[in-house]
Amino acid sequence: MLHRIYNQHLRTGVLTAAVLCCLANATAQDGDHGEGDPNRITDVYLPPQTATFPERPAPLIEWGNGFLKPGKLREPIRLPTGAIWSPSLTVWGSARSGLEGRTRNNGDVGEWANRLDLFAQARLSPTERLVLGVRPLDKNGIFSGYDFDDSESIDGFNLDVRTLFFEGDFGEIFPNLDPEDKLALDFGFGIGRQPVNFQEGILINDVIDAFTLTRNSVRFGGLSNFRATALVAWNEIEPGGQGEDPDSGMIGVLTAADLESNYLEVDLLTTFSDNPTVGDGLFAGVGSTQRIGGMASTFRANASLALDDNSTAIDDGLLLTSVLSWVPHHTYDNLYVGSFLGIDNFTSASRAPAAPGPLANIGILFAATGLGTVGAPISPGGADVIGGSVGYQQLLNGGRSQIIYEAGLRLATDDRDDNTVAVGARYRKAIGQRMVLTLDAFAGNDSIDDAFIGGRVEISWSF
Repeated sequence: MLHRIYNQHLRTGVLTAAVLCCLANATAQDGDHGEGDPNRITDVYLPPQTATFPERPAPLIEWGNGFLKPGKLREPIRLPTGAIWSPSLTVWGSARSGLEGRTRNNGDVGEWANRLDLFAQARLSPTERLVLGVRPLDKNGIFSGYDFDDSESIDGFNLDVRTLFFEGDFGEIFPNLDPEDKLALDFGFGIGRQPVNFQEGILINDVIDAFTLTRNSVRFGGLSNFRATALVAWNEIEPGGQGEDPDSGMIGVLTAADLESNYLEVDLLTTFSDNPTVGDGLFAGVGSTQRIGGMASTFRANASLALDDNSTAIDDGLLLTSVLSWVPHHTYDNLYVGSFLGIDNFTSASRAPAAPGPLANIGILFAATGLGTVGAPISPGGADVIGGSVGYQQLLNGGRSQIIYEAGLRLATDDRDDNTVAVGARYRKAIGQRMVLTLDAFAGNDSIDDAFIGGRVEISWSF
């Protein structure tokens, strides 16, 4: 009987978790079909129970086959190469607006900052797409809004193209070259101005002009999966996060493997420049993510090496980080502990002005918000420091809201007077399907501002 119901729903294409749940709950209570057994699944057909499902939040503009939209698919286009394309256009984005401030000895900081991320995607197939992105309200870390301390408006308006790349799969574009799929031609590639983020943004976190070539799903030596990416970049590179160097280039090999008990990342990059004050640099990162008992854990080691003594953007350094997290018993919450050790002065291969620093993954006290210039309560730089954070993330209202409590510490390991201790909290609440309210509050003491307090109120809207 169950086999008959299963096949019936397979034929109509509506076998869902909701249907199975309803079938399990509709038992012998339907009278003649129950036969007195409370555990018997009914053979009375029930349609999908979708009354409580939320409506799909449609993007700003869509043409062609809608993004995750039910309905009849358009007739595809078959190319001479054998590829089958179903073109569609989607326009989406997010808008953020926030008030933030912090007390400082040399003058308090208070501002209203705004950011708009707008994207358009021409999707040709599940593996091929062209993406265009702009951020018209901010540029080089300057966000449109108002500076309350100087009583003046801030203008970050621009029409610069922040993202413009095409990505695809060679084997899917030219399937006629290998109709029986025996030649392993499935090489993914991307070309153009694209976001590049490795080692959780520690090694590199920027949008650069680059060509990438990726081989994925490689299995050998007992590995369930191995991925390797070759990267060549020629523009928009910002070594050490010290601003764009038009003379810089970059090449690298970035790999990841699914081992039996952990996920391993090994990355190697080198930058080179004709600018003598920037010079050449070598960067490497190793990261491992795994379960240790009931804990999720990630350990990373990232290193930088300046190949020119007179470089002002690249320096020698090693940064060790770890994050442990686990779910306390009888809760859906998350308890985490982050730690770090910086030896000498690690610098990233390339870092955007609004990108958080290399210690951003340690906790909310170290992570810049990507909105405004107030910055993180505790500096996310990793030069000659040791420290960490302890935090608790509590989920509320069925996951519709959450609050994070955190304490953090950063101590200099050299003779600098650069120590900070702080506590903070972040509350986030979903409003409808598209908006999120964020409230931040923090207080602490450091070697520059002594005691300080600060906070932020932000509304974000996705469309």
